[in-house]
Amino acid sequence: MFPLVTAFCISICLINLTIAESGISNTTENTGIEEPKLPQLGTDSVVLRQLLNQETLIRMSMTKNVHAMMKDMVSLKETVLSLQSDMSTAKQTARDERVKMEKETETLKDEIQKLKERNEVLEKRLSAQNATDFRILAELEKSSEDRKRLEKDLWTGQEKFERNASEILSDLKIQIRVLSMSLMELNKHAQEIDKTVPELIENKYHVLSEMIANVSTSLLEETNRSLSNIKTDLSETQLDQLKLSAAVLSLEWFRNNISSGGFDVSERIGFTVGTTSDNRYWGSGKLVFSSVLFNQGQGYDASSGIFTAPSDGTYVFYVTITAYSSNTINVDIVHDRISKVRAHAYGSTSHQTGTNMAVLTLKRGDKVWVQFASGGGYYSDSVPVTTFSGFMI
Repeated sequence: MFPLVTAFCISICLINLTIAESGISNTTENTGIEEPKLPQLGTDSVVLRQLLNQETLIRMSMTKNVHAMMKDMVSLKETVLSLQSDMSTAKQTARDERVKMEKETETLKDEIQKLKERNEVLEKRLSAQNATDFRILAELEKSSEDRKRLEKDLWTGQEKFERNASEILSDLKIQIRVLSMSLMELNKHAQEIDKTVPELIENKYHVLSEMIANVSTSLLEETNRSLSNIKTDLSETQLDQLKLSAAVLSLEWFRNNISSGGFDVSERIGFTVGTTSDNRYWGSGKLVFSSVLFNQGQGYDASSGIFTAPSDGTYVFYVTITAYSSNTINVDIVHDRISKVRAHAYGSTSHQTGTNMAVLTLKRGDKVWVQFASGGGYYSDSVPVTTFSGFMI
């Protein structure tokens, strides 16, 4: 820095000397100031006098220039010091910024590493989820195939059942006719027994009376015991006769109803209903099955989900509930606000199914429905999966 300043100062001095010489000559020429006259000492003295004058002017000019240059040097030094201070401040600021940038860089590197690790975890989860989705899709396809096969088997079974039911009814009518004839013969035999039993008792009584008159006191006690046993046998025989008569009457009534059409299938009561849409968030109240597949006797109301018994009798009810996705759900078969049985579908895997059946004795007007118990959300399809059925036996 200082050699540069020194060279700069020397250059300025040379420039000022040149300017001073020019100024002196110009001043002498242009101002018209007469030089002091010295004694006439010849040409050499004139030259010497001019040289002295020029030297004096040059010294004065150099003095001014030196003072100006010193001021400039002081100013330049202050500027250099200020620049050095600014440069130190800038260097410190740059160092601080570099440290800050290094810290931020380290932080960004840590965040990038964390993001990479998180990305790897997410990729693993995504791979696992994709595998689960493929497995669920395969299970759904298998379930669909099983459902179609089950529907086919159900239709085949229903047709076979109808054929077998017709054959069974025909055989039953034949057997009832045979049974009626047997019962008539049994009734006739029972009437004959009614006639012979009193005569037999009377004969035994006379024999025992004669024996009582002819035997000792010890034999009399034994005879009394035998008579008591005979009376007990007689009472049991009469009770069996009453039971037999009641059975005969029941069979006669059954035969008359069969022959008169009292058990017409068209007059029986039964229903099968389901839902064709699922509800992921269902969790309270009655489960209303809006899709009615069968409703003989018009006991089921599709608007309220309640079955009302058209007549007194014994009824069988069956519920199937399929949980939505991996939910858990519990529903009850309710008879007049009292829960009878519960169907439980535990959400260990997707679309678990719970079933249960109840046999109930109902009076005309009694109500039965399916009620939410706990959990939530059920699944169904266009062909009902969640269903409710019942019939009178």
